[in-house]
Amino acid sequence: MSEETKYLVAKATPVDETAYKNVGSWKSGLFDCFKYGVCHNALLCACCTPTILLAQLLTRMKMTWKGKPTSASEEYKKTFCNVITVASINFAINSVFYCIAVIPYQDSDGDLIMVQNEECVPWQMNLVNWSSRLFMVYTFIVMVRLRRTIRAKYSIPETNCEGCEDYCCVFFCGCCSAVQMAHQTAEYENQDALCFTTTGLSPSEDPFETLTEATIV
Repeated sequence: MSEETKYLVAKATPVDETAYKNVGSWKSGLFDCFKYGVCHNALLCACCTPTILLAQLLTRMKMTWKGKPTSASEEYKKTFCNVITVASINFAINSVFYCIAVIPYQDSDGDLIMVQNEECVPWQMNLVNWSSRLFMVYTFIVMVRLRRTIRAKYSIPETNCEGCEDYCCVFFCGCCSAVQMAHQTAEYENQDALCFTTTGLSPSEDPFETLTEATIV
């Protein structure tokens, strides 16, 4: 009696060899922001919506919203939403509670003087200031961790300010640094940069896509 033979038919996506190019160096210099044009979406996001680009890069690198690498897909799939949520909370606090502490007032002699705005209570300004500061510290820490992770993945050594290059680049040139990291983690010569996807790439290039499909026949 013959035994039933089963075959495994697999449809696999070829490995993208471009991911291994430029190992050991940055694809773009820190100030090569206009490499793909002044209207490139990655550049526009870095200038106008930097938090969105940060969330996309973290997701692209499979990192959590805290800037820590993870192999658990259920964690890095939430990164984009988590980062946007943090930014939205900060924006809401600033929008609702921001007030001008000192306002101009015209005295009896017709002179303009600056007086305390009685409608702006101290706790409001304290809340707004602390929220903004904490968000800035959060963004700084996460961007430094992201840049370190990218350098480690592509074996990129520090060439300036050894030991604190990542800190200096993010602190003094945050926008340029974000664009440089976007260039490093995508092949923009062949890929479109998008503003409103979780990775900043088209869905067909999304790392969450299943790489293989297998069926038993």
